[in-house]
Amino acid sequence: MLRMARIRSTRLGTTLALSLALTLVGCAAMGGGTSNPQPSSSVAVTPATGSVRAGDTLQFTARVSGTTNQSVVWSVNGVVGGNATDGMIRTSGVYTAPAALPNPSSVSIEATSSSDKTLSGKSMVSLENPVPTVTAVSPASVPVGNFSITITGSKFVSGALVMFGGQALTTKFVSATQLTATGTATTAQKGMSVQVTVVNPDPGSVASANVMLKVGMPIVVTVMPYKTQVHSGETAQFKATVSGTSNQSVTWKVNGIVGGNANTVGAISSSGVYTAPPLRSQAEFTITASSLEDPQSSSGPAYAILSSNVPVLTSALPAPIPVGNFTIVVGGSNFLNGAQVIFGGTMLTTTFISSTSLSASGTSSAAGTVALQVINPGTGSATSNTLQVQVGSPNTGVTAAAAARFLEQSTFGPTPTSIQHVQQVGLQVFLNEQYSATASTYPTPGANDNIDVVKQRFFTNTLTGQDQLRQRVAWALAQIFVVSNQKIGDPSAFASWMNMLQKDAFGNFSALLNDVTLSPTMGHYLDMVRNDKPDPNSGRQPNENYAREILQLFSIGLAQLNPDGTPQVDGNGVPIPTYTQDTIIGFAHVFTGWAYPTQPGQTASFYNGEYYGGPMIPFDDHHDTGQKLLLNGVTLPAGGTTQADLTAALQNIVSHPNAGPFLSKQLIQHLVTSNPSPAYVSRITAVFNDNGSGVRGDLKAVVNAILMDSEARRGDDPTQVQASDGHLKEPVLFMMNLLRVTKATSDGANLNNYASNMKEEPFESPTVFNFYPPDNMIAGTTLLGPEFRIFNSTTAISRINFVNDLAFGNVGSTTKTDISAYVALATNPAELVDSLSGVLTHGPLSDGARTTIISTVTSLTDNTKRAKTALYLIGSSSQFQVAH
Repeated sequence: MLRMARIRSTRLGTTLALSLALTLVGCAAMGGGTSNPQPSSSVAVTPATGSVRAGDTLQFTARVSGTTNQSVVWSVNGVVGGNATDGMIRTSGVYTAPAALPNPSSVSIEATSSSDKTLSGKSMVSLENPVPTVTAVSPASVPVGNFSITITGSKFVSGALVMFGGQALTTKFVSATQLTATGTATTAQKGMSVQVTVVNPDPGSVASANVMLKVGMPIVVTVMPYKTQVHSGETAQFKATVSGTSNQSVTWKVNGIVGGNANTVGAISSSGVYTAPPLRSQAEFTITASSLEDPQSSSGPAYAILSSNVPVLTSALPAPIPVGNFTIVVGGSNFLNGAQVIFGGTMLTTTFISSTSLSASGTSSAAGTVALQVINPGTGSATSNTLQVQVGSPNTGVTAAAAARFLEQSTFGPTPTSIQHVQQVGLQVFLNEQYSATASTYPTPGANDNIDVVKQRFFTNTLTGQDQLRQRVAWALAQIFVVSNQKIGDPSAFASWMNMLQKDAFGNFSALLNDVTLSPTMGHYLDMVRNDKPDPNSGRQPNENYAREILQLFSIGLAQLNPDGTPQVDGNGVPIPTYTQDTIIGFAHVFTGWAYPTQPGQTASFYNGEYYGGPMIPFDDHHDTGQKLLLNGVTLPAGGTTQADLTAALQNIVSHPNAGPFLSKQLIQHLVTSNPSPAYVSRITAVFNDNGSGVRGDLKAVVNAILMDSEARRGDDPTQVQASDGHLKEPVLFMMNLLRVTKATSDGANLNNYASNMKEEPFESPTVFNFYPPDNMIAGTTLLGPEFRIFNSTTAISRINFVNDLAFGNVGSTTKTDISAYVALATNPAELVDSLSGVLTHGPLSDGARTTIISTVTSLTDNTKRAKTALYLIGSSSQFQVAH
């Protein structure tokens, strides 16, 4: 037998010479001294030698001769794939050197044939230290003479030297990212910028790029002003000047804290704007600035002195203040212990209750308007704004009762602050302010959010939003143009829906109807999205859901109406229909060809997936282009596009005589009264038809006319109230009234559970007909009472339970109330009851109810229990639950 011996490639990378040695083993070779030719097979590794720095990579390749199978197994120092100490090599031949050099600092890279383990080739690799990088030297300047510096960067190795102007410094290795060094700067170097580099040692010794270090030019930082006074929440500008360098950037600190702390010592911005912390006793805070170039160069201290906070005065109870001896409770913010109430220039005997409430007593001599202020103690004697309060019965202007009643209709509930504001500015000015108030929008929910986040936002907006009228109207519209989570299930649909209704609340009815129609939320709910043209082969016909509901519920109703909202009847007294089934079919064909908007990054398609980031989009190839019967015998000609047909059809609806009385009456019912007189409806219809400037459908003009109409305002004088006036407060309005009067703060969590128990959980309407229909009659009467449809023994108890929880317990861990102002009035039960009823029921309770509640409250000795009991009894009373 013969064994072939192979001489493998040398580490020097010279030309490989293969020799075949023939050895006789065990028996004589046949053929008497002749030899057989041998196959030439080997593995060649490229490069045969090389060098690579720590952490870097080097690509190797292998060629297997004598076979078509070129697959090899790579190893480092005999370990397949390598290891962290010697480096790793991938199956592709990419070798990654270790972060730290091994000893010795060379490794063998070997490739072994996968098909023949006896075939392999090697390469020797020399490992070298990495190239260091210097990012900073601190300090940025050093004095003449001995100095110490710290160098930060990356890829430093033990034995590295810091070079200063070509001279090696005494260097200490701290880590791969930090070195410290000491040396001496000469007088000749003063005023110079000297190069500093880091040199890693052999193997592969290499220097970093250089940075400059100044010699003999210290950096000095000064801060101005040296001292300033600032009130809580207010700002003061500090400025830093840096000498010795052109770099003027600094790091600001307050009491040694970079950037300060907004809640404790105050915060300071990168531009030196200091914002004082929240309300606290007078204090002094230290402001310093350090050079960004040389953090060891810092300014001397400057000082921000926190002066007494400027108090803010927003309300006073009772309203009006009685003539003669009185006790008032003022509400606001930033009150300090020791604050004084100033009444018409006279300092009253004042009791500190909290930072938001003070109690004061004094004497008034006559009815009229008096200026009220609060002055805080301490440096600066900060004085609040002036609040004009009414003493006795006003001779002119808006009464507190009228203001409260007006706010019941135009907001989610009056507060002492809003009542006094309306008294000061008047009804129309208040409305004008509301028209221009910034909308309390709904952010797009996150990918993992559910509908609860939109419900919570609804409650926080209605509770604290400044655009109360816009939200009140948008909520009314949401109950006319109904969509529901019972079918949709995507919270982003409702965020975009409410933003749309708020945008259109004071716009034009035409724009509102167009936006409702093209909303993918409505498209999903009433099946207009992907509503396809007829297909004679499959028998498919357009879906009629949206066509039916836009006519019946959203625009004109089932019967022809007079301008006063009463139905038109034929000779037999039967209401005349506004449309037929053929009309519905015509509109169903109009509403074909619309699809979900296109999600970012996707291609527009009629079969787009569910998405609510914009209006629906048209596809003409899915739109029916035939003739279509509309309202009042109008025929839409054939050949129209998807958009053109929709525009014409919506204009046909908006122009219908029913549009004005149909929408106007429902808005009146939601805002003012369930039973508006025909004359009231007729007056609002006239405004809908023409806002005075020839514009039809101006919703702002309609809302303004509804709230300022004589029938809406007649109840401002209690003697003029009629039995049919007002409406039962729907659950959401009932809840928010109470929360607002208790100065509640909330993130909205858990409130939807109470609303659900009362059968009005936002965005969960059981049908397209809303939680209650506008034509619901109160049993046993001829009066309309829409909200009474969801009022029964169970929901009545749920309402009372909510008041009880609000007064004596809590309605959620994240909802907080503040009734301290009423607790302060509780020493006088009659004044307490009258103050609460002044906000909750816009005036005194009926004599029997007032006497009973005062008697009940008087029997209690604890003022807090008195206030809570009064809140509970008034809040659960029928006089509060029915707005009149």
